[in-house]
Amino acid sequence: MPRSFLLVVVCAALVSNSGAPLSRSQSTRDARSDQDVVAIVDQVLTAAKHPGLTWGSISDVAAGLKPVYDAEPDRLVWFDGTTPSPSLDTTLATVRAAGDHGLNPADYDAATLSQQSAAIGRGAVSPRDRAYFDLGVSVACARLIKAVHAGRVDPATMDWGYDVTPKQVDVAETLRRVSHGTALSAVLDSLQPPFSHYLRARRALAVYRTLAQAGEPDAVPDLPKPRAKVEPRQNWVGVPQLAARLRILGDLPAGTLETGSTYTGPLVDAVKRFQMRHGLDADGVIGPGTLRAINVPLAQRVRQIELAMERMRWLPQLSDRPNVFVNVPLFRLWADDPSTGAEPLRMNVVVGQSLNHKTPIFVERMEYVIFRPYWNPPRSIIVNEIVPKARRDAGYMAREALEIVTSDAEAAEALPPTPDNLDRLAAGTLRVRQKPGPSNSLGLAKFIFPNDDNVYMHGTPAQALFSRARRDFSHGCIRLEDPARFAEWVLRDQPDWNRAHIDQAMQEERPTRVNLKSPLTVVLFYDTVHVNSENVVFFVDDIYGHDRALEAALARGYPYPVKH
Repeated sequence: MPRSFLLVVVCAALVSNSGAPLSRSQSTRDARSDQDVVAIVDQVLTAAKHPGLTWGSISDVAAGLKPVYDAEPDRLVWFDGTTPSPSLDTTLATVRAAGDHGLNPADYDAATLSQQSAAIGRGAVSPRDRAYFDLGVSVACARLIKAVHAGRVDPATMDWGYDVTPKQVDVAETLRRVSHGTALSAVLDSLQPPFSHYLRARRALAVYRTLAQAGEPDAVPDLPKPRAKVEPRQNWVGVPQLAARLRILGDLPAGTLETGSTYTGPLVDAVKRFQMRHGLDADGVIGPGTLRAINVPLAQRVRQIELAMERMRWLPQLSDRPNVFVNVPLFRLWADDPSTGAEPLRMNVVVGQSLNHKTPIFVERMEYVIFRPYWNPPRSIIVNEIVPKARRDAGYMAREALEIVTSDAEAAEALPPTPDNLDRLAAGTLRVRQKPGPSNSLGLAKFIFPNDDNVYMHGTPAQALFSRARRDFSHGCIRLEDPARFAEWVLRDQPDWNRAHIDQAMQEERPTRVNLKSPLTVVLFYDTVHVNSENVVFFVDDIYGHDRALEAALARGYPYPVKH
């Protein structure tokens, strides 16, 4: 082949795309641009700091991003040269929609990244800016992936007995899938908690966010003085505003006829429904508590749902067998069947006092049931309550069926409550127990899931407490409204333990222990929002202040601390 023909071919190749031969200065500039990109990526990932993000420290995701960027020849994930990835626009749309998962798009710089993407589309940015943008998108994706899967805040830093360590997600592999075309929205949906009450909460969030965006309705005015309450059939200037708010919240059916200024008819029924959903006495009387709950801004209800979803993300992966949940501020227990999403058992409970006997939050395995149990009071109750009362009143121990014993053994010898024995009891060398029976503080059954806090579920002779709307009265354990029914469900796969056998065991003279055929997962958790299987949304008070504590932790922003 002639040399002149070879020269023509080479020149033609250089002219392609640009329409002119590639000059030495242009080639140098491109090389320098590539070096700038590499330098920026290395600097950001090594220092774990991104100067263009709201939460600039990226120590929470830098290690997961490094292998992704190291595998890219041009050190960019969302570009092929200067051409944006086909998945970039849909990825940014999902970042902007972080609110659908109860997250704040601003925490992921959604608006800023969208603006930068538009500028890049116009060719109005430098290679350096493109590198920072590319990293910003990856940081947003990585944080969203981790947040949806396991939450943002480590529950251990809140002194909760949950461990999210086993829920760690492979950020590098997941981000690779997204950058190569798997929709980020689909990835997030696959990583969210599989619990039915989480999915229902997410739907409720969309409803309440729509209501809040439509505008806050007028507040219901103050109650009339001096009685500060409104009863059915009374006239009240606040009736129109009350009806409007209840109609928006769904408690008063649309199209219900107005009642002028008289509080009566369907409006009373609507108030009762509202009270039931908000942990109030459903008597139809509008008092300060009901008025306060009705006037809670819709935006605050949205935030309650978001906080509840964050805590649900802390829950561990559970088996596909039924589980038992206790929502402490709701004072409610239910069994959950993951295969159907149904709740085959629901029950009111009493939980620990909010001042100094809070029920702890953890996940454990129920192993056995004891019918007709002894009660072995904790040392705090012995020292602070039992011994002082026994010293003042010689008949106290006998009336309360309490006996001093040498050990926890069932056959332990009972000793008289002499001053010397009470001194030994106070010193901890003797113990005390309450004999089995209907008046026993544990009722006729207790359900054991071993834990460091020595908390368990049990019956109680104080049945009147279950009629109250607020039920934080215990020393930390969980009192059951109907322990026989609960036992029947817990032992449902052990045919010998039918209801007749359970009732018989509850009437025996001595305790009877029944080991569960398969341990049962018990989840003690805390949400001031709950959406049941009928999609009824409940809002309750933050009795332990856990909402306030989580709000304060979230306000600190990324990267959230991890407890070591």
